[in-house]
Amino acid sequence: MYAPLIGLLMTIVALGVVFRTQLDFTQQPLESYRIFFELLIAGLIVALIRSKVGLVTYGMFGPIIISFILIESGIFWGLVLFTNVFLVALGTYLIFEPFRLGTAHRIGGLVMVVSIAITSFHVMSDIGVLPERVDALQVFFPAIVTAWYADRFARELSERGWRAPAVRFSWTVVAIVFAAFIIGNEALITWFMQTPETWALVLAANVYLGTRSNMRIKEYLRFSNVYSGSRLAAVSSTIRAGIHNIGAGIRTLFGGNASRVEPSTVMSMSRRNRLIKEYNPSHLFPELDKASMKRAFHGTGVPTPETYALVDSPNDLETAAAIFDSRDEFVIKPDSGYGGEGIIVVTGRTEDGYFETSKGIKTHDQLLGHVRSIVEGQYEPMGLEGVAVIEGLIHPDEHLLSIAGQGVPDVRVIVFKGFPIMAMTRLPTEESDGAANLHMGAVGVGLDIANGDALGGYQSTNKWFDEHPDTGVDLESFTIPNWEEVLSTAVKAAEVSRLGYTGVDIVIDEDEGPMVLEINARPGLGIQNSTFDGLLERTAFIEALPDSFDLKSPDEKITLARRWDSADWIDEALELSKQVATPQWETGDGADDIGTGVELSMRNDAGSATDGGVEDNDPTATDGVRPEVNDR
Repeated sequence: MYAPLIGLLMTIVALGVVFRTQLDFTQQPLESYRIFFELLIAGLIVALIRSKVGLVTYGMFGPIIISFILIESGIFWGLVLFTNVFLVALGTYLIFEPFRLGTAHRIGGLVMVVSIAITSFHVMSDIGVLPERVDALQVFFPAIVTAWYADRFARELSERGWRAPAVRFSWTVVAIVFAAFIIGNEALITWFMQTPETWALVLAANVYLGTRSNMRIKEYLRFSNVYSGSRLAAVSSTIRAGIHNIGAGIRTLFGGNASRVEPSTVMSMSRRNRLIKEYNPSHLFPELDKASMKRAFHGTGVPTPETYALVDSPNDLETAAAIFDSRDEFVIKPDSGYGGEGIIVVTGRTEDGYFETSKGIKTHDQLLGHVRSIVEGQYEPMGLEGVAVIEGLIHPDEHLLSIAGQGVPDVRVIVFKGFPIMAMTRLPTEESDGAANLHMGAVGVGLDIANGDALGGYQSTNKWFDEHPDTGVDLESFTIPNWEEVLSTAVKAAEVSRLGYTGVDIVIDEDEGPMVLEINARPGLGIQNSTFDGLLERTAFIEALPDSFDLKSPDEKITLARRWDSADWIDEALELSKQVATPQWETGDGADDIGTGVELSMRNDAGSATDGGVEDNDPTATDGVRPEVNDR
């Protein structure tokens, strides 16, 4: 595994030695190629900002490229130019919006208008209205990229509200400014160019840091409640665990036997990504779009809303139009939408024959235009042609609806290697405009796997609730109906998807019961705040099981997971689950025979923090107690 990387690094070092011997660096022979070295350093800087600090930006390459606007024009005028181009593109998007242009024509139109705007800035610089530095043609291409930013921002604004895109755009600007500040240091870049031996060092540092699964700085704030509210203790625990792991690595090199420890039970984004890479084969991802999963679910008997049509071509718009003519209730969603983007829920008609939807009153032609924009790729990541899914409307269970008061509450179940290990229900609010999306203001209520009991509410703005903010219903005193069927449906859906680690979104229809809405190959981590517990401990618990557990039936895995959850997923859970009285939800004479033969010492082999006293005495280790209301 390491040989090819070492070979690449040695090749770069050898190249640097050749440059050192063949070039006269006192004459600055590489000055003409300075921009490439600036790109190299900027790439490392933005990678660190995203992976170690945890800032969410619009893309990886965008901030790097746009930082050159600031370098060529100066920080102040660069930001002025960037902001003006962004506003011009945003205004153009809003002008185009009523026409429902496809991705190609929409982006093409934005580039046209931005090009004219940039030309105007250059002309104003030529005649002295703007400073000469704005006249640098090097800012042209970065400014064009800004048009794409405006397109993404406007789409998110219309689909997700102002908060999420505003935060992402703000952090993007921070990344741009910071990258420009670093690579704008001429002395630093000159030294780097003239020291070719360091080129391999930067690449090696990037690879090394990319393999570390430690917490991002932002995650200490995000998951502070799982750390029992002590961010300082969380940082201290991370440092101590890091020191321990370095020592363990050294001891291993010299033939010793030492295992790594984890600073807490919280799963970081980096750790989740490594888990996904290991258990979710990349060749499956093209088959995980909504349309493909719909076909798979219908073919295997997994309950899911009825599919009225899959519109994948402008020629199929007549099919969509016929559905709109004959039905009063349905849902339109893009095949590859993210975070609820592009979903329109149609709940009925007005007296005038218009449609009542989650996006306000819509006409027949407006809905058809929305389908057309989906097909033409408006919600596709690469702007390719998309598929519009038109399916039946869910009528949520009255019990959950009475808690939320509106919208369609759903349940997310994290399934790992066939075991349901964590769950929450997402309850719409007035702030979320009836959508069950946490980033829009919905409340996530953690659920215990054992019996579906509620654990209290959480909002993504780091607010905790004992009562629903709109209905006032106690968020610690209800149980999800048909809980065993919910878990069974989630496990079956995960099995059909063939993903080892997934989040299954389920709604409970008042007539049909649990139905799968969606499969998530990269489920978010906010569920840890909703359950006030970390995912890392539970995934390590499952990974420590003997291979024979992979062969157990879905029903057996569900039974085991519910027992282990009752015993709090500790090492002794396997033994305790057999000693306690049989839970009320278990039936059958042979239930106690399930789950025998696991040695507790195996937890250490899976990377659990149980071997050296770091985790045992860790002041950040959560005991599952929620922070008091007055402390929130």
